[in-house]
Amino acid sequence: MKNILATSSISRRFSGLNLTAIALALSMLGSTLWGVWATQSLLDLRKREVVTVQLSRIMGDFIEAEARTGRPPEETKQRVQAYLQAVEASVQRLAHDGRTVLVAEAVVAGSTPDLTETVRIDVERRMGAIPDARR
Repeated sequence: MKNILATSSISRRFSGLNLTAIALALSMLGSTLWGVWATQSLLDLRKREVVTVQLSRIMGDFIEAEARTGRPPEETKQRVQAYLQAVEASVQRLAHDGRTVLVAEAVVAGSTPDLTETVRIDVERRMGAIPDARR
């Protein structure tokens, strides 16, 4: 009579190793690699610089200047849309450079660098590429 509780004489093996041991080793290797990746990601986040930008001041100055020009409403609308796109692109460039950008009006306290003038200069450079119909 054959004992059904006993291990079979033909155990599952791969190159002489038990499949359970192989699965356990792969699981440990995967966990280690994930731990290395997670640690590296957290350290990269600690290196990010937090900066502020006064978007309301930038936008207010632009709208005020546009109101004084006397342009037709359609042209003003196009320039405002172009300006908004330039501001968004400039802020995205700051974020892409490894910075976390906060709107200065939303920051209650702290001593974060203010890059408003950097954004303003970059936006003016981008807007310079847009032809002015009045010139």
